[in-house]
Amino acid sequence: MPDTIHVQLPDGSVKDVPRGTTALEIAKSISPRLADAALAAKATPMAGSGEAAKPAEASSNGDKGHLIDLTRPLEHDTALRILTEKDPESLEIYRHSSAHLLAAAVLELFPETKLGHGPATEHGFFYDFYRPTPFTPDDLQKIEKKMQELAQQNIPYAREFVPRTEGLARFKDEGDFMKCHFIEQFTKPDESISIYKTGKFLDFCRGPHIPSTGKIKAFKLLNIAGAYWLGDEKNPQLQRIYGTSFYSKKELDAYLNSIEEAKKRDHRVIGQQLDLFSIQELAGPGLIFWHPKGGIIRKEMEDWMRAEYIKRGYSLVYTPHVARRQLWQTSGHEGYYAENMFDIMELDDAEYRMKPMNCPFHILIYRDSLKSYRDLPVRLGELGTVYRYERSGVMHGLLRVRGFTQDDAHIFCTPEQIESEIAACVSSPKTC
Repeated sequence: MPDTIHVQLPDGSVKDVPRGTTALEIAKSISPRLADAALAAKATPMAGSGEAAKPAEASSNGDKGHLIDLTRPLEHDTALRILTEKDPESLEIYRHSSAHLLAAAVLELFPETKLGHGPATEHGFFYDFYRPTPFTPDDLQKIEKKMQELAQQNIPYAREFVPRTEGLARFKDEGDFMKCHFIEQFTKPDESISIYKTGKFLDFCRGPHIPSTGKIKAFKLLNIAGAYWLGDEKNPQLQRIYGTSFYSKKELDAYLNSIEEAKKRDHRVIGQQLDLFSIQELAGPGLIFWHPKGGIIRKEMEDWMRAEYIKRGYSLVYTPHVARRQLWQTSGHEGYYAENMFDIMELDDAEYRMKPMNCPFHILIYRDSLKSYRDLPVRLGELGTVYRYERSGVMHGLLRVRGFTQDDAHIFCTPEQIESEIAACVSSPKTC
């Protein structure tokens, strides 16, 4: 194996560098300013290099490159792109590193805390923690202050590879049962695992990360929510701390301002102010009561929807709210969706369940009489009320509820009609 590799840059030029050269070293050789602005890199193996991109590190923007730390040694001929804040892929990495900064701060202040996971999200990041004592708003302020201290210390995000058994032993010694689960679930017994160290904080993580905490310039912790371990309410309840981060304070302030403006337009606030709807404690969470003014708005929407159905050649149907359990066993809901359905009701003749979906009911209507191919397509539409057992921690106004009415339609057609039926679904009535 030669001691020199070829590194192709975005402008097409090629650098011959010693094997093991890092992306950061290449950035420095191009420009000190580029090296200072660099956050990560994208490496694409060149033809004949003998290396394939690792699926676990594949980027999400559609090309065949994979995202890497700037300190990752390059071992094969590679097409390399240095990523700065101008590159869309960088923000997710930046926010993932912000989640690690949050976890590092929590461990500094509350060393008894056990660690879950901390991904980037569309608007920021979160980290899950297990701690018997609930975090308070005052705690959030302390954690944020500690994050600022750690950012000022410019602590590296240092990656190391250790044998799986060693990594498991480390986290078992700390009582981090969630990290042990992730290692056992997502790695093989004979492989080395990737661990990132940020000060005293160790995390089982594939990365990549930005070079150091000092790169994180603007962040804010937003709120605390509950989340069950592995999404199962029988497991310990975790505390999920949400935050966001941006490249500059100006961007952060603009985002925080948008949140405040959105709060003013929160449908729950407006609904109460205009006396449109309510959720009654005596009746239960996630169940909506439409008041007279809200009822008029709902009627107008439903009338418009039913008129659209008719314009587009649908027949209106109405179906029950409950059905025998046997129907849900036949449809497959009993086997695959039971945990999201309300409990079984034992009635005189059989066991019944509230419907979470309308699909089986429409199929029963369709099969109630013989059909010729000349009868197709058959289009059935319904504003059907369904019931789903949403967990208490995820319900949110009108957006996540336990009972709601949806415009639900099913089309029964021949294979040859599928394309035209799909096109009609997204076309205006004039073109149907």
